[in-house]
Amino acid sequence: MPSSVFRGSLRFVFAIAFAGASVCVNQAFVTADETTQWLQLIEQSKSELDANRLPSQEQTEVEVVAAMEAADAFFQRVTDPSNYDAWMKFLDFGPLQSAIEGDESVAKRGNAAVELSQRLSGPEEGLELSRLVALRESLDRYLAALRYGDPKRGLAVIERQLETLTEILSPEEIDDEQTESTPRSLVDLSGEEVAQIESIVETLAAANQAGDLVSRITGRYSSPNLRAFVDGRVIADAITRPVNNPERVNDCLLGTRIIGDARVVGNVTGSLLPSEGNVRLLIRLDGQFSTSTKGYNGPVTLRSSGFGQVYAARQLVITEKRIFAGEPIATASLSTQINQINHPLKLVRKIASKKAAEMKPQAEAISRRKLQDRVLEGFRQQTDEASARTFPDLDAKMSPWLRRLDLPAPTRTIGSTTDAVHVRATMRRPFGLSAACEGPSLSLVRTATSSGTYPGGFSAAIQVHESILNNTVMKLLAGETFTPEKLRDLTSSFGIPSDKDDASVETDANDDEQAESFEVDFSGFRPVYFEARDQTLRIGLRGDRFAQGDRELDRRLEVSAVYRPAITEDGRMILIRDEDIDLKFPGGRRLTLSQTAIKANIEEGFDKLFPMTLLHREWTLPSTLQLPALAGRSAKVIGIDARDGWLTIVVR
Repeated sequence: MPSSVFRGSLRFVFAIAFAGASVCVNQAFVTADETTQWLQLIEQSKSELDANRLPSQEQTEVEVVAAMEAADAFFQRVTDPSNYDAWMKFLDFGPLQSAIEGDESVAKRGNAAVELSQRLSGPEEGLELSRLVALRESLDRYLAALRYGDPKRGLAVIERQLETLTEILSPEEIDDEQTESTPRSLVDLSGEEVAQIESIVETLAAANQAGDLVSRITGRYSSPNLRAFVDGRVIADAITRPVNNPERVNDCLLGTRIIGDARVVGNVTGSLLPSEGNVRLLIRLDGQFSTSTKGYNGPVTLRSSGFGQVYAARQLVITEKRIFAGEPIATASLSTQINQINHPLKLVRKIASKKAAEMKPQAEAISRRKLQDRVLEGFRQQTDEASARTFPDLDAKMSPWLRRLDLPAPTRTIGSTTDAVHVRATMRRPFGLSAACEGPSLSLVRTATSSGTYPGGFSAAIQVHESILNNTVMKLLAGETFTPEKLRDLTSSFGIPSDKDDASVETDANDDEQAESFEVDFSGFRPVYFEARDQTLRIGLRGDRFAQGDRELDRRLEVSAVYRPAITEDGRMILIRDEDIDLKFPGGRRLTLSQTAIKANIEEGFDKLFPMTLLHREWTLPSTLQLPALAGRSAKVIGIDARDGWLTIVVR
């Protein structure tokens, strides 16, 4: 290849916590009416199909040719001859250019365009270049034109897609003629059916048809599909530190030289404040102030002591890029006591005592003001150091990878409540479907020791919706050939460590010789997926061909494994796989004798691919972490929940 991440009222907290769940519950009562509206809109869309809006083969073909020429000229201009040759060999425009110039069949031009498009998506450096991204986008439009550009064939495909959508949403047949059937509720749709709807929507959008229907459906499935929470206690622990600041006193107060020692003892703490779009944090210092001094005023000396309270606070507003600090405030209270007045003459001592008593209020006021100013300035300096920190630009780091892999840029928001910091992100292709509603409230997520996840009982939680895979890796994997070795290579390219040395792996290296490797051609529809329903997690993949050694099965297959949450003796939760994997061959055709013989090999290969346990490891935070309270600490999974398409993992 050429070189080229103060507590408020409980009523408010619970309102936030239950917001997502209540929305879903309320939607359950209206989705039947919503489905009826969709069915009406489908019929309307059928009557409004317009051949003039179909993408033009001629126009998109011209755009593809121009994009290939622009990419060729770009590399010829900015690289040396050897690098240019390497790029041209990798991109290999020849097959598509020949198919276009020779006016080959739609199938041949389409296959060549698909192969080129697949070469333009991957983890390799350089695929994020604007010329290649533009070429990939023009290929997408060209492929849509090849599929739907012919008016007769294109409109027939669209009409069949609308009929399929009607079948998905229509009510199931009821034998009782007196019972009125109602359309299916959207909350009852399976992950498979939602994925089918998504595929139909993308087909309609690519063909420039049924715009109102597309907008209605994509608008309905537009909630964030990734959520993360960090408990406020973790934030507080990272900030909290003791304060024990001794200080030498050398001051002049109302003509008296004061020399001695002072000390502030207390704690710096932090607490979250409600905010949306950023995280608000209140940093405060609470301490006790004490002094022991000796005053000199001519021949008279005074020994005194003082006690008081100091307080300082400052709000920090944390965004994804930096920290903004508000104006600090500080208060101080002080009470002093003269313990001894020294002078040889009793009369002088008496006069000095009287004079000191008269001046005490004024002296204390001045001392309190000076103390407050010193606390304010010291607190300002320390918090200025914290607010000077900046954070890595996540968008700049992610953008090249997203562009290389043709993945959507996530839209995200951060915020805080009095109990937690939260992040909500949506990863969705232009016409993809994300979640229909917010994930379940953490209070509904059972942990190993509690019926729910509550503030103070966890460190972090993440919620992933099953739509994430459809909107990210589906296009990347569709049509690709998968092998276990290729999976390890891909994860290694992202810096993800391999599990092959995990002590929990059940297979023994000293047992029988290693099983023969295999390969699977991924399907175009849902090549990999997970479904989180009714406290079970199903992980699966679909293929169009399986091969192992000299044996080959050239037909569709679907294999999946079911995992269920379980509590361990040491207070953790893990996912345990059902003993048998589920291997199916969609299509209804019976297996031949030779295909039946290879089925056992398929089951054995995938049985080793799906581990018997997941989430069984503990994680250790780096000892070099800048937060001493968290450095080197271990984290374990204490809660797992799978419902309504959401997988929730809770860590402490």
